[in-house]
Amino acid sequence: MEGTRGGLTLTLLVAIAWGLSACGHHRPTGPGSPPDLLADGWEVSSLEAEGLAPDALAELERRIEEGGYAAPDSLLIARNGKLVYERYWNGFQRDTPHDLRSATKSITSALVGIALEHEPRSGLDAPILSLLPEYAPLKNPDERKERMTPRHLLEMRSGLECDDWKPDSAGNEERMYRSRDWVKFILELPMASGPDESTVYCTGGVVVLGAWLENAVGMSVPEFSRRHLFEPLGITHVEWQEAKGGRTDTGGHLSLRPRDFAKLGQLFLDGGTWRGQRVIPEAWVRESTVGRHPLGDSKYGYLWWVNTFGVNGTPVEAFFARGNGGQYLFVFPSLRLVVAFTGSHYNDAGSFQPIDMCGRYVLPAALPRP
Repeated sequence: MEGTRGGLTLTLLVAIAWGLSACGHHRPTGPGSPPDLLADGWEVSSLEAEGLAPDALAELERRIEEGGYAAPDSLLIARNGKLVYERYWNGFQRDTPHDLRSATKSITSALVGIALEHEPRSGLDAPILSLLPEYAPLKNPDERKERMTPRHLLEMRSGLECDDWKPDSAGNEERMYRSRDWVKFILELPMASGPDESTVYCTGGVVVLGAWLENAVGMSVPEFSRRHLFEPLGITHVEWQEAKGGRTDTGGHLSLRPRDFAKLGQLFLDGGTWRGQRVIPEAWVRESTVGRHPLGDSKYGYLWWVNTFGVNGTPVEAFFARGNGGQYLFVFPSLRLVVAFTGSHYNDAGSFQPIDMCGRYVLPAALPRP
C-alpha cells in the first residue's frame, strides 16, 4: 500500500466495508436532471439523451444515502463530450478545489507530453543525472543510476530503493516529505536494481521528473501548466503544492475543482483536444495510456493506470488516474465515457469504493440493455 499521501491499490477492493455510513449533502435534483450550463466550456445534456439509464444512478444515490457506501465528495459523469451528471456530498460544492493526491501524477504525464512537443531536444531517454547537474555530487553513486532516464520515472521503473507500498523502504514518500530537498533526497537513494528491471510505485521519482520538466522548459511547473494546459481548458482555479528544495510537487496534491478534473479525462478521451483545440499531442495520449508493465492489480503506462472492468460478462477497457482518499478519473474509450470521483476517505476502505460504484452502477447505466 502506498503511504498516506499517495494513491491506493485496487487489490484491497475485496475489503470494502459495506457498512460505512454515508453523510453530507448533494444537489436535490434527480439523476435525470442535466447539470447546470456554465461558462466553463462544458456542454451539458441529460442522461437519457446520451444513452445512460437514470435508474441505475438513482439506485447508486439511494445506496449512498442509506449507508451502503461511504459518500464520495463528488461524482461527475460525461458522455459523448457532454456533462450529464454532477453530484456533491460531505459539504463540498462545485467551486471547492479538491486535493487530487496521486491522481496528480497523470496530469504530470500530460505536461511531459506537451513539453516534448515544445522542447523535443529534451527527450525521454537521456540520463536524468546529466539533465539535473545542479544536484551533483550525490551520495550512493552507482553506474546503474547513471543509466536512469525520464522514461524510467514515467513508468515507475527507475531501479531506485523507493517503494511507497513498503513503509520500511528507504525512499518511501513519507521519508521524502520529511527531507529538506525532495529531489536530492530521491536522487541520493541507493539502487535496488538496474533501471527497467522492475516496476515499483515511487512518488519521489515523479517529483524528480517534475524537476527535469522545469529544467527542460525553463519555467516552473505552475507557470508551464497554466500556459499550455489549464488556460486552453479554461481552468482558472489551480493550486500546486511546493516541494521542499524549491521545486513543485508533481507527484501529488494538485487541487482542482471537480468539473475541471473531469475536463482532463475528456481531453484524453478526445485524443488530446478540447473543443477542437489541440492541447496534447495525439501520439502522446496513445502512448501514455498503454499498460506496459504490471503494477499492483493493474498495468501501468506513463503515469496512467490501465485495466479492464467486467460488467455482466462484458469487458470494458479503461485507463485512469487515482489517488488516496477516493480520487479517480476513469476514461472508458469504447463507451465515450468519463467518470470523475473525489473523496476524503484517506487510508480507509472508502478510498476504493469508486471502483465498485463504477462497476455496479455507472457502467451498467452506460452499457446497452439486453
